[in-house]
Amino acid sequence: MSYWKSSLRPGALVLLVVLLVGNGAWPAAAQGNSGKWGYFKFKPGQSFKYDMTSERGLKGWLSIKIEDGGNGILNVTLAGKWTEDFSETAKLKPGMSAFDFVYAFKNAAISNAANALLNIDAVFVDNAKWTDGFHWTQGDIAIDVKGEKECAGVKGWLAAYTFKVFGKLQKRTFGVNPNLPLPIYAQVPAANDTWTYSLTEKSGS
Repeated sequence: MSYWKSSLRPGALVLLVVLLVGNGAWPAAAQGNSGKWGYFKFKPGQSFKYDMTSERGLKGWLSIKIEDGGNGILNVTLAGKWTEDFSETAKLKPGMSAFDFVYAFKNAAISNAANALLNIDAVFVDNAKWTDGFHWTQGDIAIDVKGEKECAGVKGWLAAYTFKVFGKLQKRTFGVNPNLPLPIYAQVPAANDTWTYSLTEKSGS
């Protein structure tokens, strides 16, 4: 997988900075990802609901509902309440990246609330192995899997993912059941804040 282009067109630097700061350095491919975790491999009939909290006192929720759109397309409805109430459906097409999907929604409040949970770095997805005590490093990037996390009756491995952005260390923590397409738990840095997602409801196989 190629993560960087050799040159940037005018204006592309702004997008690059958004990617680096907003969601780590490497946005992952979604449908068809061949990693060891079944990340973003949704099935019709699945649904997930998360409680959302922040260190600054925000509280809300986010739900994801998957329906068959025909011809390999999935209709994905994101609903919830974070900075505002929202509900919108977008089409997830085969080969579509998580980044492109998250920003396909017209309501920016949805992308703001869902990005950190849905759009996870390829380095983490492709290199984590889901066994207790797993450790992986490459330069300033590290993945450590240690212990378990349980949310909504679903158990998963707890993984710390650390890396540097412009010389500053960032840490993201994920609870992952490799058989599910999304984390059961996530704690991620936001602008002067830290957001936490905890799975509260799940349906579908």
